[in-house]
Amino acid sequence: MKLAVVAGEASGDLHASEVIRELKQLDPSLTTFGIGGDLLAAEGTEILHHAREMGIVGLFNVLRHLRMFRRIFDQLMERIARERPDAVLLVDYPDFNLRAAKACKRLGLRVIYYISPQVWAWRKGRVRHIARYVDEMIVIFPFEETFYRERGVAVTYVGHPLVEELASIPIRRESAPRARIRIALMPGSRRMEVASLLGPMLDAVSEIAESRPVEVVLIQAPTIDRQQIDALLRVARTTRERVPDIEIVAERRSEALAAADLALSSSGTATLEAAVLNVPVIVMYRLSPATHWLARRLVKLPHFSLVNIVAGREVVPELLQEAVNGKAIAAAARRLLEPATYLRTREELTRVRGLLGQPGASLRAAQKIATLVRASQTGADQ
Repeated sequence: MKLAVVAGEASGDLHASEVIRELKQLDPSLTTFGIGGDLLAAEGTEILHHAREMGIVGLFNVLRHLRMFRRIFDQLMERIARERPDAVLLVDYPDFNLRAAKACKRLGLRVIYYISPQVWAWRKGRVRHIARYVDEMIVIFPFEETFYRERGVAVTYVGHPLVEELASIPIRRESAPRARIRIALMPGSRRMEVASLLGPMLDAVSEIAESRPVEVVLIQAPTIDRQQIDALLRVARTTRERVPDIEIVAERRSEALAAADLALSSSGTATLEAAVLNVPVIVMYRLSPATHWLARRLVKLPHFSLVNIVAGREVVPELLQEAVNGKAIAAAARRLLEPATYLRTREELTRVRGLLGQPGASLRAAQKIATLVRASQTGADQ
């Protein structure tokens, strides 16, 4: 079996690598190539472009880098057209991947999409595009299965891969935060996210440290260069009166998160990781003013964090745009660390964990992909 894989973000690289690992067990002859990160490379995928090249967030920032994206897209599609893989596996990353789905379908290739774009939140018109160009949606939230099935899209629900990926990580059992608070900073997997969020996070931990002892660990996403982190920390130490000592963790990131009392996180998969590991988290998101103006008119959900979307109500605090500042983050942290609130939040996170399905999502996804490929090969043989 030969697959093209397109995973343009750190979370997609993680989840795709787990599926490829399972597929190799089902088909030892498997070969893969495409776009991904270090984890897909470790599974033997030939990386044409690294996911860190794709780490740009916000409509207008993407437009400024449009020439780069077009170059990468054209090179990817030229290779796919030449190799003609048995299937193309697209993982999240919707703006790029939905365009790739259309191009691959025009080549007569089987297109499988793993981890759905959030079309249930905004731009629902994309469903028509998906129905036309995607042969199978493999989704990780139960409400997504219902959403697609009602709209006539072939869909398979497998559960969330984080449940299994984090199953071996020990969870802290204490019902209250420790006297010396351990705070995990997760500023994002894209360069612009980190540049936007790390400063306010540092302001917040500095303010919290004025009233209680803290330990701070910064969890570095694999798509982020250590040089960027070091440069931002140097600036922080020269422009802020007090910045606590910070441990930077690039390996065993989940263990570092699980050991924290509290996480400050960009919006995204990392917030669900905190939920699975039962770590209360404050979720924040910053866009350019123009992108935020557009998003307010397109997004129809009351919450933007995945934890609250899955829960169906506010379980963890959300801070958006101007509210992403040191004082507001610190105030939210103090409220969350109050013993009764902290206990209630951890109980709610346990419920969220239960809504994400049973372990084995990556295997179930791999089995579905293998079945689809075999069916197409049998049809070709006939």
